[in-house]
Amino acid sequence: MKSKGKPLLLSLVLLISGFLIAFSYQQTENGPEMVHLTDSRWEKEYFYQKQLLDMEERNKSLREELKEKRMSIQMYENNLANSEEVVADLVSRKNKLQKFAGELNVKGPGVEVVLSDSEYIPNQEQVNQYIVHESHIHMVINELLSAGAKAIAINGQRYFSDSYIACTGPVITVDGIQHPAPFVITAIGDEEVLYSSLDLTMGVVDRLTSENVEVELSKKDEVNMRARLSAEG
Repeated sequence: MKSKGKPLLLSLVLLISGFLIAFSYQQTENGPEMVHLTDSRWEKEYFYQKQLLDMEERNKSLREELKEKRMSIQMYENNLANSEEVVADLVSRKNKLQKFAGELNVKGPGVEVVLSDSEYIPNQEQVNQYIVHESHIHMVINELLSAGAKAIAINGQRYFSDSYIACTGPVITVDGIQHPAPFVITAIGDEEVLYSSLDLTMGVVDRLTSENVEVELSKKDEVNMRARLSAEG
């Protein structure tokens, strides 16, 4: 009986040992798989975090680039605005110079002086003493310039500092262009000042009248002057 019981007990021990070995082996095989899964999840998280950091870095770079672009645009707009102001100022100055040079039509308030030959000539032999001469026109022009006239015209023709006036019998030649009497001298400027300057006691009008020249002086709300004329028309 004892000899039969030992093999049975040994078999039972071996069976249990085999079961334990098999279980341990299975646990050993399953262990690395759990670690592997943990490593895979960590790699994914690391990958996503890296992508997020890259995106944030890219966004930061784009924000800096956008800031630089906005600054460049602002600088360009400022330069453009300054350029427009410079161009506008140059155009304004050019127009003023062209008006001063007689290349453009001009208009503004001012006065009008009409010089006419005397209707009464007692002695035909002394006719030159009763007609308008270039000296009379110069007298009016000089007074107007002294009073601040900005532009002057004779019978619609612009007068300039380099203009020349000559008397040829009953006509006046201005820069080669002839004008018959009456002679209408217009000036642009402060009409009150221009008028008062000509109408002073013993002033230009009185002197012209004393030299047998008929004078009509009036203020004008608007005087229009054409651009420079040439002798060819």
